[in-house]
Amino acid sequence: MDRQIVCFAIPSLEIALARLSQPLLRTRPLAIATIDTPRALLREISTEAEQDGLHVGMTLDRARRLCPSLHVHPPNPRQVATANHSILGVIQRYAPTWEPFLPGSLLMDLTGTTRLFGSACDAAAAIQAEVLTQFHLEGVAGVGSNKLVAQTAATLVEPSELYDVRLGSERFFMSPLSIRALPGVHRPCMRTVLKRLDDLNLRSLGDVADSPLDALEVALGNYAGQLSRWAQGIDPTPVLPPVAHPVLNDTVTLNPDEVDDARLQGRLADSLQRLCRTLRSQHRMCGGLSLTLRYSDQREVTTKARVIPETCWEIDLSGLLRGMFQRAFRRRIRLRMMTVTLTDLTGFAEQGSLFEERPPEEQWARTRSRRLAVALDHLHQRFGEQAIRYGRTQ
Repeated sequence: MDRQIVCFAIPSLEIALARLSQPLLRTRPLAIATIDTPRALLREISTEAEQDGLHVGMTLDRARRLCPSLHVHPPNPRQVATANHSILGVIQRYAPTWEPFLPGSLLMDLTGTTRLFGSACDAAAAIQAEVLTQFHLEGVAGVGSNKLVAQTAATLVEPSELYDVRLGSERFFMSPLSIRALPGVHRPCMRTVLKRLDDLNLRSLGDVADSPLDALEVALGNYAGQLSRWAQGIDPTPVLPPVAHPVLNDTVTLNPDEVDDARLQGRLADSLQRLCRTLRSQHRMCGGLSLTLRYSDQREVTTKARVIPETCWEIDLSGLLRGMFQRAFRRRIRLRMMTVTLTDLTGFAEQGSLFEERPPEEQWARTRSRRLAVALDHLHQRFGEQAIRYGRTQ
């Protein structure tokens, strides 16, 4: 059975969402960047901004000098996540398997669904129409026999357009394209490969496809075989569904908004205790910690850290969480919400050490802290969450 792969994407999703909320910006230069520092880098730009010489990765200060009429919007991760979830709700009705690669951008395997939704081209057009009707977002679509061809085709069309690459024409489709049109070719590891191709005057994918493989291996080494297959439109990789990583999170809503460090850290300590108590009850440990702060002006800051070794005890996480809070809470503006998230959860398998490396005093303090945590677990389980809470002594 021939594979039918569809790539559906909303170009510059954050730009599109900003223009939905403010229609007056639809014809004006617009960029997405953090606005509290002139050295911030542009994350996304509109077509009008690109025509004025701006590009993604340019500093905000330089962008404003080149384009004085530039409108800058701060990133809104929550809005992007909501839009991505809404688009996924449409995709799920058509595709048994999908693979996200950017917010608002997915690869779908529609092989074997012809009797349900018609050809892959018809299904892609239906998805475009449904997303436009329901959410007023214009998407591009590419259809091909593999992921590479479908994703490349989607980059060559304008919003609300569709590019269908018929089976057997993959090499003819790829041949006139620039090597830099390949998805993922701009990764840092490919810089040397691109430079060598320029030195050899191999500008198009057709040039690479026509070159003998043994000659490419001399110039490109291990990259030669993969690049030659890509140039011919060959990509056997499957569409892989997203892997669900279990997480635990606890959100503290501040009412009224708060700016006092001591009170905020006390609320974070309560939140961490609830999460660690849940971890222990589920016999799990965490390998990652994340803290998200939302200010009164709706701006959000997120910090993440690895937890080594994995743990489920407050004494191992509290110092790390305090440091993350101090790094994130730099604006003297009241906070409205704080979210603590434990990631990379695994089964409880704490490994003891034959020779204890910590001093006896530190080891005793850790043992006492763990016993206190277990005692607090019993108190909360018996008398409720408000029975005892963290506080500060003068």
